[in-house]
Amino acid sequence: MENLLTALTSLLSEEIALHEGLKSDLALEAEQDGKLTAGEFLKLQQRKYHWAHQIGELEARRIDQVDALAQCWSEDPRQLTLRSIIARATSPHDEALQGCYKALRALVDEVRRLAGETGANAQARLKAIDATLAIIGEAARIHPTYSDAGRLLQRKPTFKDTTA
Repeated sequence: MENLLTALTSLLSEEIALHEGLKSDLALEAEQDGKLTAGEFLKLQQRKYHWAHQIGELEARRIDQVDALAQCWSEDPRQLTLRSIIARATSPHDEALQGCYKALRALVDEVRRLAGETGANAQARLKAIDATLAIIGEAARIHPTYSDAGRLLQRKPTFKDTTA
């Protein structure tokens, strides 16, 4: 069981490092909002995807570790949470797990906040683009357009002298 708790602490430490990387890239994106070139923005998105993918893989390993602990303690793995593991762990594992838990919770909260901020910024940019496209579309309907041969495709409405 000591080995399982040590391995779980190690996995949580790795997860903290990955979340710190993701947080750093999200903070960069929020700070550089609208200033990044398309290439820089794509590289940043790829790095964020890479962080999220690695976090997902690590969480799967952590779930396996919790399942092994649950089996060792004859508990239902679905009922075993990190808090309950910390409560059952002995010293020095309980303090190390508690520290990892607090750090991870703080990082997850900060990642959520930054993701919300960058998502809101992206949504605002999309609304501005949509409004610009609507104006362009309206202008195309109002103004006459010409074919490649130079013929008027859409005529402006004209008033006859008698009706004006």
